[in-house]
Amino acid sequence: MVTERNGLYVWVTWLSRLMAGDTKCHWGSWYKTRYTGYKKAPSDFQLTKWTIEHTQLLDTLIKQRGALNEATYIEDQNYFKVKRSSGLVIAGKPDLVTINSLDQCKVYDVKTGNPRQSDVVQIMLYMMCLPYSSPRYRGKKINGCLVYKDGTCTEVPEKAIDNDFRDQVTYFLNILQTPVSPDKIPSSSECQFCEIGSPDCGERINKEPIICDEPEITF
Repeated sequence: MVTERNGLYVWVTWLSRLMAGDTKCHWGSWYKTRYTGYKKAPSDFQLTKWTIEHTQLLDTLIKQRGALNEATYIEDQNYFKVKRSSGLVIAGKPDLVTINSLDQCKVYDVKTGNPRQSDVVQIMLYMMCLPYSSPRYRGKKINGCLVYKDGTCTEVPEKAIDNDFRDQVTYFLNILQTPVSPDKIPSSSECQFCEIGSPDCGERINKEPIICDEPEITF
């Protein structure tokens, strides 16, 4: 049953996709910021496949970093909630955070799909929030690294978290925080990756558009 949250709440992955333009329908993230218990769209075997691949890739990375005598903090150990001055809570769970013998800190996120701009935004949000989440990371400069299943890595330096990025985060948080509901922008591609089911979004499109056979295109 859909219930209103006790305060505004946004998960890092919702925010990163919004900031990177992976989702054009601001309403979906706005709705999830305010409500929970909505009926989610059904998933398929691809989710199970992704889960297994992600687990294997992360396990390999953990062993690699541990072999270098780095302290490793994994998934739930990194779960955080940081509160904005307005009361809105940002929550996230980085895959892996390491601290080496020089007390240098690095946050990793593993990806099983093709690289996307939202991947970079996601890890930048982790880098920005972690120093506020735990004494373990407070005062530390945190670098980031995206690890893909083909072995490629994208390094994100701590200097990427500058005033421009913080201003951009503020802009999109303000969109989610406004009491006025944004317009829905349904499309087959947009709705495909939205977890809000039809009972709570009457404009959801669950099918690919039909290609008309007539009239024929003559150019």
